Amino acid sequence: MIIFRFSQCKIRAKLPTNLAPILVIAWIALALNRVQGQTTADQKTAGEKFKSVTVLSNMPADQMGKVMNIMSASLGVNCGFCHEGTNFAKDSVGHKEVARKMLAMTLELNNRHFEGRTEVTCNTCHRGHAIPVSNLSLDRMPPIPLAPPTSTKPSTGDIWTRYLAALGGRERMEAIKTRHVIAKRIEPSGTNEPEELWQTHSGKSRMVTQYGTTAVVEAFDGSATWKRANQNEIELKPDESEQIRAEAIIAFGMRTDSLYSEPTYRETVRIQDRDCHLVEAKTKNKMTERLFFDAQSDLLVRRIASIPTVLGPYEYQVDYQDYKEFGGVLQPTQIRFAVPNIAWTRQVLSIETNVDLDESQFRKP
Repeated sequence: MIIFRFSQCKIRAKLPTNLAPILVIAWIALALNRVQGQTTADQKTAGEKFKSVTVLSNMPADQMGKVMNIMSASLGVNCGFCHEGTNFAKDSVGHKEVARKMLAMTLELNNRHFEGRTEVTCNTCHRGHAIPVSNLSLDRMPPIPLAPPTSTKPSTGDIWTRYLAALGGRERMEAIKTRHVIAKRIEPSGTNEPEELWQTHSGKSRMVTQYGTTAVVEAFDGSATWKRANQNEIELKPDESEQIRAEAIIAFGMRTDSLYSEPTYRETVRIQDRDCHLVEAKTKNKMTERLFFDAQSDLLVRRIASIPTVLGPYEYQVDYQDYKEFGGVLQPTQIRFAVPNIAWTRQVLSIETNVDLDESQFRKP
């Protein structure tokens, strides 16, 4: 299963001519360390793991896929814009060298003018276009509707309580101990693969997605996560493990608030013409997530996890839609997942509750 697409960005601009090369290199190294922190002793840098990496050589290697996705989405291009086939180390495409210069410029701007914070990114100028548009548009654009200000701010405790009640209430939810879900994963191309999920009230989860003859398994056993493609183990990055765990717990709703610390109500925002309460909270790994609860239905409609990279946050967005009742409890039947440059949807076909499950299926083989 391919999650990341590789590309780099092209910006029609030049580095300041009065900067000495050695000074640019120093700025880049400092910016990389300030944005993400130094790599640990057991963590490889991009320069150590990959060939032909120059500007981003000090970046943690596990950010490479995320950074390439951010650049692809920012420019609206695919891998072939900068790379020849799957030989990512080869320097045969001219756009690649331009991308290096623009990365150096971006890092230098952030370090010089924003104290190392990632304020300027590829998307700052590109906005989904390979060539940035510098001219103003004279077409009249309709104003963006803003949610009306609220006179009183709801507490996060009230939001969690109303969410639980909207799902069906504690008593009904506690009556459901297990779920067996039949679904399909719909790809951006419109093709789909069968998915099957087993979930428990305690937060354990196992999902199997069938790609032809390859079965990809993602599981959370209540404390640890794991992933396999047939008999081959797939290494999970910390943020990927966190998302598998989060989805397992959110599936039942009961322990959703246990996922987060320091929840803070921010504001009321508009999502698809509906007012939603925005709550920000910290995850187990101290990363920020934004949770959006429909102000009318009290249901969770969106969740955005932000993973920091040297090119700004890599955002993982989940939209929960089309809630339907199963066993007396509401469950979203259309769940859309999106990361920079790719999105896919899980369409739930059926849910059977309180089925007999083999607990051993959640344990790592």
